[in-house]
Amino acid sequence: MNKYEQLFSELLLLTKNDDLRWKQLKKHQNAELIFNPQLVWRQYSSELERGGNIFTVILVEKKCEDPEMDFAYEKYIPELLIIDDGELIATLNDSVIEKRDMINLASLVETKSDKARKLFGN
Repeated sequence: MNKYEQLFSELLLLTKNDDLRWKQLKKHQNAELIFNPQLVWRQYSSELERGGNIFTVILVEKKCEDPEMDFAYEKYIPELLIIDDGELIATLNDSVIEKRDMINLASLVETKSDKARKLFGN
């Protein structure tokens, strides 16, 4: 398991155990850090403590037309951004993490976010 996969596994486990609290953000926030920010559909934020440092973790959900399907369908693209003091230090996307795993995390975050908790309770 490489360092990106280890970090992703840690984030997934912390989310499952409710040790990471996710807050839904406005989709235009963090535009200066996001590649192709016009594609953002939703985003969530949490804080990760590692080695005495606090990192901001942003889960970005993007959607765009899929050229492989003659642009008739939209493609879903989740990404994780790790930020330290306003600077992007790592990006986890489907080039380093399996897309299905990223989608599983996004689904979990959606149900555990602050706004979902208001709607569904717990």
